[in-house]
Amino acid sequence: MKNILHMALGLLLSISVLQAHSDAFKPTFVDTLVDPYLSMQKGLAADDLQAAQVGAAAFLKAMKHAPHEGGAHEEAMDLSNPAKTISGAEDIKVARTAFLDLSQQMTSLIQHVGTTADTPLYTAFCPMAFDNKGGQWIQSEKTVSNPYYGSMMLRCGSVKKKIAGSAEHSDDSKHGKMPIKKDDHSGHSH
Repeated sequence: MKNILHMALGLLLSISVLQAHSDAFKPTFVDTLVDPYLSMQKGLAADDLQAAQVGAAAFLKAMKHAPHEGGAHEEAMDLSNPAKTISGAEDIKVARTAFLDLSQQMTSLIQHVGTTADTPLYTAFCPMAFDNKGGQWIQSEKTVSNPYYGSMMLRCGSVKKKIAGSAEHSDDSKHGKMPIKKDDHSGHSH
């Protein structure tokens, strides 16, 4: 039953990533969001709400330059709102929940619009996050750094695939993608 739930969640995540993005978004703009996003991811993985909030503030500053014509306005709001929640969160759990929403938006944006930077970006997934509903995020390293559990279960989850970055700067396969791995539950206890 658990495997069926994980498969269903994976399918739902895949469908949500298939949404189209406005042509107004360009890879050079997406580049400006990556470092602040990664600062939030690293801050949450380190149980450091303040570091995540600094990343959220930088993200919101970059979003001031987001396109707003046509459908781009709604997409810009979908990216900004979770960052605003993180920026004002008084509790790390609230920030982590908002980061899940931001991660879904960023994954879709990067996969459909792209980046110009050579920085490798990977999607990672923890099946235990959010009461076993699971949670996906983006990180720049191959070693899992779980932003939803932090030090409690830092390595819970697995890297799923490479979604950006030059193949020259990694030892990934010729196609720049990592093989899909089974979920790794190491680094935590039941």
